[in-house]
Amino acid sequence: MRSAIQDLRFALRMLGKNPGFTLVAMLTLALGIGANSAIFSVVNAVLLQPLPYRDPARLLYLTQINLQTQTNGIFMSFPKYTQLAEQSRTMESVAAYFASTLNYVTAREPEALNGARATGNFFQVLGIRPALGRTFLPEEQQPGAADVAVLSDGFWHSHFAGDEHVLGRSIVLDGKPATIVGVLPANFRFPLQFPEPDVWLPRVADAPFLRPEQVRTGAGYLIVIGRLRDGETLSRAQAEFDTINARYREQFGGFADADKYGISAVLLETGIVGGMRTGLMVLLAAVGFVLLIACVNVANLLLARATARDRELAIRKALGASGPRLIRQLLSESILLSFGGGALGVCLAAGAIPLLRALSPGSIPRLGETRLDGAVLAFSLLLCVVTGIIFGLVPALQAVRGELHDTLKEGTRGSTEGGRGKFRSALIVAEMALALVLMTGAGLLIESFAHLMQVNPGFAAQHLMTFPLNLPPDRYGQAPQQAEFYRQLIERVKAMPETEGAGVTSYLPLTGAIRFVYFCAEGRVCEGIGKDPLIAIRQVSPEYFGTVRTPLRRGRVFTEKDNATSQPVVIVNQTVATRYWPGQDPIGKHLANSRDMLQREVVGVVADVKFNALNVANSEEMYVPMAQIPWPATALIVRSQENPLPLVAAVRAKIAEIDPNLPVTGILSMEDVVSTSVAQPRIIMGFAGVFAGFALLLSALGIYGVMAYSVSARKQEMGIRMSMGAEPGDILKLVVGQGMRLALLGAAIGAALSFGLTRLMATLLFGIRPADPFVFGAATLVLLFASLAACYLPARRATRVDPIIVLRYE
Repeated sequence: MRSAIQDLRFALRMLGKNPGFTLVAMLTLALGIGANSAIFSVVNAVLLQPLPYRDPARLLYLTQINLQTQTNGIFMSFPKYTQLAEQSRTMESVAAYFASTLNYVTAREPEALNGARATGNFFQVLGIRPALGRTFLPEEQQPGAADVAVLSDGFWHSHFAGDEHVLGRSIVLDGKPATIVGVLPANFRFPLQFPEPDVWLPRVADAPFLRPEQVRTGAGYLIVIGRLRDGETLSRAQAEFDTINARYREQFGGFADADKYGISAVLLETGIVGGMRTGLMVLLAAVGFVLLIACVNVANLLLARATARDRELAIRKALGASGPRLIRQLLSESILLSFGGGALGVCLAAGAIPLLRALSPGSIPRLGETRLDGAVLAFSLLLCVVTGIIFGLVPALQAVRGELHDTLKEGTRGSTEGGRGKFRSALIVAEMALALVLMTGAGLLIESFAHLMQVNPGFAAQHLMTFPLNLPPDRYGQAPQQAEFYRQLIERVKAMPETEGAGVTSYLPLTGAIRFVYFCAEGRVCEGIGKDPLIAIRQVSPEYFGTVRTPLRRGRVFTEKDNATSQPVVIVNQTVATRYWPGQDPIGKHLANSRDMLQREVVGVVADVKFNALNVANSEEMYVPMAQIPWPATALIVRSQENPLPLVAAVRAKIAEIDPNLPVTGILSMEDVVSTSVAQPRIIMGFAGVFAGFALLLSALGIYGVMAYSVSARKQEMGIRMSMGAEPGDILKLVVGQGMRLALLGAAIGAALSFGLTRLMATLLFGIRPADPFVFGAATLVLLFASLAACYLPARRATRVDPIIVLRYE
């Protein structure tokens, strides 16, 4: 221990004598270790940390799966959930919930809350106990029972100042009173729902967006979770669910979800993480490559420094120091460098983590749980130890290998440089290869994102503002009331001079929110609910298509005459027209909802609109007039002549003129809606691009350092060549050629590695192949150009060598 402390003290003195070397090495390592710590903090929170519930390994996420297309994640119906909860023997308990928007009227101003209705055992399944009060009682689940409310901790603090006497107080939600019976703990999060609900209510059968007969006959709207019995497995549970589903199909053959859907079960953790696992693993691998490149750079710096210390080390050996003793001394310096860089890196990570959490909370599940905790610090400590050994051990071994007699002889400087030079060259080749892998992967993601953003969404997002509306059932419980509200609102907003158009839709594009119905097209055999094809349905006002500028392909759009007393009409998208009436004119054809079989005449065909995501194939979609089938939860869309933000206050005032108690929150521009829909690929692309930039910079600095040292060590050779007639251009070609041979070899190895590794990111790409030749070629050219620039600077210095001065000095 005493000798180890001596080594550390000596290492500190030596590093202090070379502040430039020490600072460069520590900053290089800080960049690599800090980036790794920051990304690992995200991976740790999202993938590694267990869910904050009791015994989370037994929690399952249960959805429906389309047995024909194998599409998973479909909401479950109330009858199927009930059957599952009553008949399952592998499950300890099964719970369900659905999210909704609640209108909350206070003395200050109306407010729209994020709400959820859950079964009485929902919190018990998760193992969550309220911080205050209780959750739901069995009798509160009965139809017609009075509403009670369980508040989130955030809502309790923001609206009731954390008052512990809040229990028993009443709040008015959607025009009906609800008694507060509990407050959830501050650390409760449920990542399957974003944003987090402010208020939880009982009775999942009370779905305001569905008619009672739809709830009873298999409409899917529930998110279902369950807890396995102790000792049961996921495979046995899945087999039981298949049996229950077959029984359900026999018993409820006419229900909407009976024939086409099965039950799919995954671990709740898997359901939450979704498709982010591959993306995060790619980022973790990318940032690991950055750290390896940083280690290669520092190893090269240590090799150069070891050459300058040859005589010092030879004298130590002559005085009796053994090889292992010298290696330990040199490793002490590398470990100190690593820990110094690691300390700076952790500081960088600590500053980066709040920025990561603020990126896009809804795009990465559990991102809000990212923090610099003990696991991240332990990971950073491990990185410091491992990197200190990685970049310090080989230079230390090289440093003590030289012949003592040769090193001490005058005039034999650089006698050991031959072996070290080869090793430094090998490190540069490895650095170039790693950098090209990173640049190729980042290039593929950037090109993929560019393809994604070139997809036509079917509307023009510029100059559009969206205003979510949720008409409360106590004042707008009837269809005529809803239709009249929308008519007045559109009329008043359109009259504003700065408005170019205004319309209402039941679901905004690119939000993933949509309602599906079974339908039967004219000319096809109708089989009924559960057997006919599904179609997405939107209710829109007549002005909607003109406002969002969705092109009309054929026929006409809706008019004010398409109301509750007129002929039922429908507009379909191009996919429906092509698929169900190929080669025919769809105008005048009919289609019907399989539930009521009401024949609607097709009066128009519009372009396909992306309602789910830009990278999802177009689906069948139909539009019906809002005046014929009003919908309480909608979005007002307003187009302005220029910047739409100044419209916000004026539109809110128009809404308040009609109904001062109607809250208007969640206002977004349509460009923000589009941006949110691509947040996940944009984040992954952005990080990959930054890491590739780091890799390119470090690689260029690495080859520059090697070539600069080579020129410095070969001054005598350069002087002799020039004294014998070599031109500056010959020297330039010699030095640049040496560096570019290393760069080309590294690029060749990197291209081969990239060809294999980029196939692992195929699921992250859109509109591009993993082996895209353009991206591979562009990444290689950029790397070689940066290498050429890095080689040129030392080469120019070599051409300015004065042979007389160099030879006289030597």
